[in-house]
Amino acid sequence: MGRASTLDELDRAILEELNVDARASHRAIAHRLKVSPTTVSARVAQMEEDGVIRGYVPVLDDEHLGWDLCAIVGVRISKGKLREVEERLAHDPHAYAIYDVTGDYDALLIGRFRDRRDLDRFVKHALQDPHVERSNTQVVLNRVKEERRVPVVLRPGPRAPTE
Repeated sequence: MGRASTLDELDRAILEELNVDARASHRAIAHRLKVSPTTVSARVAQMEEDGVIRGYVPVLDDEHLGWDLCAIVGVRISKGKLREVEERLAHDPHAYAIYDVTGDYDALLIGRFRDRRDLDRFVKHALQDPHVERSNTQVVLNRVKEERRVPVVLRPGPRAPTE
Protein backbone atom coordinates (compact mmCIF):
# COMPACT_ATOMS: atom_id res chain seq x y z
CA MET A 1 0.00 0.00 0.00
CA GLY A 2 1.28 3.49 -0.84
CA ARG A 3 2.26 6.06 1.71
CA ALA A 4 0.17 9.17 2.18
CA SER A 5 1.93 12.18 0.72
CA THR A 6 2.93 14.97 3.08
CA LEU A 7 4.07 17.23 0.25
CA ASP A 8 2.49 20.62 -0.10
CA GLU A 9 2.09 22.72 -3.26
CA LEU A 10 5.52 24.33 -2.89
CA ASP A 11 7.26 20.95 -2.50
CA ARG A 12 5.48 19.72 -5.62
CA ALA A 13 6.40 22.86 -7.55
CA ILE A 14 10.05 22.41 -6.56
CA LEU A 15 9.91 18.76 -7.67
CA GLU A 16 8.40 19.78 -11.00
CA GLU A 17 11.27 22.22 -11.53
CA LEU A 18 13.82 19.51 -10.66
CA ASN A 19 12.04 17.10 -13.03
CA VAL A 20 12.64 19.57 -15.86
CA ASP A 21 16.28 20.20 -14.88
CA ALA A 22 17.79 18.47 -11.85
CA ARG A 23 20.90 20.63 -12.27
CA ALA A 24 18.97 23.88 -11.82
CA SER A 25 20.31 25.97 -8.96
CA HIS A 26 18.17 26.53 -5.91
CA ARG A 27 18.47 30.25 -6.65
CA ALA A 28 17.02 29.79 -10.16
CA ILE A 29 14.19 27.60 -8.85
CA ALA A 30 13.46 30.14 -6.10
CA HIS A 31 13.32 32.93 -8.67
CA ARG A 32 10.82 31.02 -10.86
CA LEU A 33 8.65 30.10 -7.86
CA LYS A 34 8.94 33.52 -6.22
CA VAL A 35 10.31 32.23 -2.90
CA SER A 36 13.69 32.59 -1.22
CA PRO A 37 16.64 30.35 -2.17
CA THR A 38 16.90 29.40 1.52
CA THR A 39 13.35 28.08 1.41
CA VAL A 40 14.09 25.99 -1.70
CA SER A 41 17.32 24.63 -0.17
CA ALA A 42 15.56 23.69 3.07
CA ARG A 43 12.67 22.02 1.24
CA VAL A 44 15.01 20.04 -1.03
CA ALA A 45 17.13 18.96 1.96
CA GLN A 46 14.00 17.79 3.80
CA MET A 47 12.73 15.86 0.77
CA GLU A 48 16.15 14.21 0.43
CA GLU A 49 16.12 13.27 4.13
CA ASP A 50 12.56 11.92 3.85
CA GLY A 51 13.52 9.82 0.82
CA VAL A 52 11.21 11.64 -1.59
CA ILE A 53 14.32 12.56 -3.56
CA ARG A 54 16.52 9.47 -3.66
CA GLY A 55 19.29 10.83 -5.86
CA TYR A 56 20.16 12.65 -9.03
CA VAL A 57 21.16 10.93 -12.25
CA PRO A 58 21.63 12.09 -15.83
CA VAL A 59 19.09 10.74 -18.32
CA LEU A 60 21.33 8.88 -20.75
CA ASP A 61 20.59 7.70 -24.26
CA ASP A 62 21.17 3.95 -24.03
CA GLU A 63 21.53 3.49 -27.79
CA HIS A 64 24.33 6.08 -27.95
CA LEU A 65 26.12 3.97 -25.31
CA GLY A 66 25.80 0.77 -27.33
CA TRP A 67 22.70 -0.74 -25.72
CA ASP A 68 20.83 -1.19 -28.99
CA LEU A 69 18.30 -3.81 -27.91
CA CYS A 70 15.62 -3.64 -25.25
CA ALA A 71 13.70 -6.75 -24.19
CA ILE A 72 11.00 -7.66 -21.72
CA VAL A 73 11.47 -11.06 -20.13
CA GLY A 74 8.69 -12.78 -18.21
CA VAL A 75 10.10 -15.28 -15.71
CA ARG A 76 8.26 -18.16 -14.02
CA ILE A 77 9.98 -18.97 -10.72
CA SER A 78 9.69 -21.98 -8.40
CA LYS A 79 7.41 -21.48 -5.42
CA GLY A 80 9.18 -19.93 -2.45
CA LYS A 81 12.20 -18.80 -4.48
CA LEU A 82 10.85 -15.55 -5.97
CA ARG A 83 12.90 -13.05 -3.97
CA GLU A 84 16.08 -15.13 -4.20
CA VAL A 85 15.91 -15.37 -8.01
CA GLU A 86 14.88 -11.73 -8.45
CA GLU A 87 17.86 -10.60 -6.38
CA ARG A 88 20.23 -12.71 -8.50
CA LEU A 89 18.76 -11.27 -11.69
CA ALA A 90 18.95 -7.74 -10.26
CA HIS A 91 22.74 -8.03 -9.96
CA ASP A 92 23.08 -8.45 -13.71
CA PRO A 93 23.94 -5.12 -15.40
CA HIS A 94 21.52 -5.93 -18.25
CA ALA A 95 18.56 -5.64 -15.85
CA TYR A 96 17.03 -2.18 -16.07
CA ALA A 97 14.00 -3.03 -13.94
CA ILE A 98 12.51 -6.11 -12.26
CA TYR A 99 8.93 -6.29 -11.05
CA ASP A 100 6.83 -8.85 -9.16
CA VAL A 101 3.76 -9.24 -11.32
CA THR A 102 0.47 -11.09 -11.51
CA GLY A 103 -0.48 -13.33 -14.40
CA ASP A 104 1.37 -16.10 -16.22
CA TYR A 105 4.80 -15.06 -14.94
CA ASP A 106 6.07 -14.25 -11.46
CA ALA A 107 8.56 -11.56 -12.42
CA LEU A 108 8.98 -9.19 -15.31
CA LEU A 109 12.47 -8.03 -16.24
CA ILE A 110 13.17 -5.13 -18.55
CA GLY A 111 16.67 -5.35 -19.89
CA ARG A 112 19.11 -3.59 -22.17
CA PHE A 113 21.37 -5.59 -24.43
CA ARG A 114 24.12 -4.88 -26.93
CA ASP A 115 22.63 -7.14 -29.61
CA ARG A 116 20.72 -10.41 -30.14
CA ARG A 117 23.71 -12.53 -29.07
CA ASP A 118 23.96 -10.56 -25.82
CA LEU A 119 20.24 -11.16 -25.17
CA ASP A 120 20.62 -14.86 -26.08
CA ARG A 121 23.47 -15.30 -23.56
CA PHE A 122 21.46 -13.53 -20.85
CA VAL A 123 18.32 -15.65 -21.34
CA LYS A 124 20.25 -18.92 -21.52
CA HIS A 125 22.17 -17.99 -18.37
CA ALA A 126 18.92 -17.10 -16.54
CA LEU A 127 17.38 -20.43 -17.59
CA GLN A 128 20.32 -22.30 -16.01
CA ASP A 129 19.07 -21.16 -12.59
CA PRO A 130 17.42 -24.27 -11.06
CA HIS A 131 14.55 -22.12 -9.75
CA VAL A 132 13.71 -20.51 -13.10
CA GLU A 133 11.04 -22.73 -14.59
CA ARG A 134 10.60 -20.89 -17.88
CA SER A 135 10.75 -17.51 -19.54
CA ASN A 136 9.07 -15.60 -22.32
CA THR A 137 11.12 -12.93 -24.09
CA GLN A 138 9.68 -10.06 -26.09
CA VAL A 139 11.99 -7.78 -28.06
CA VAL A 140 11.04 -4.11 -28.20
CA LEU A 141 10.78 -2.98 -31.81
CA ASN A 142 10.06 0.73 -31.24
CA ARG A 143 9.77 2.97 -28.21
CA VAL A 144 6.52 4.84 -28.27
CA LYS A 145 7.04 6.35 -24.83
CA GLU A 146 9.70 5.91 -22.19
CA GLU A 147 9.51 8.49 -19.43
CA ARG A 148 11.92 8.00 -16.59
CA ARG A 149 10.66 10.91 -14.52
CA VAL A 150 7.93 10.33 -11.95
CA PRO A 151 5.00 12.71 -12.44
CA VAL A 152 4.63 15.07 -9.52
CA VAL A 153 1.06 16.02 -10.38
CA LEU A 154 -1.01 13.74 -12.56
CA ARG A 155 -2.48 15.82 -15.34
CA PRO A 156 -5.36 14.37 -17.30
CA GLY A 157 -4.37 13.20 -20.75
CA PRO A 158 -6.43 13.46 -23.91
CA ARG A 159 -9.81 11.83 -23.59
CA ALA A 160 -10.58 8.74 -25.59
CA PRO A 161 -13.09 9.31 -28.38
CA THR A 162 -16.63 8.31 -27.53
CA GLU A 163 -18.91 6.43 -29.88
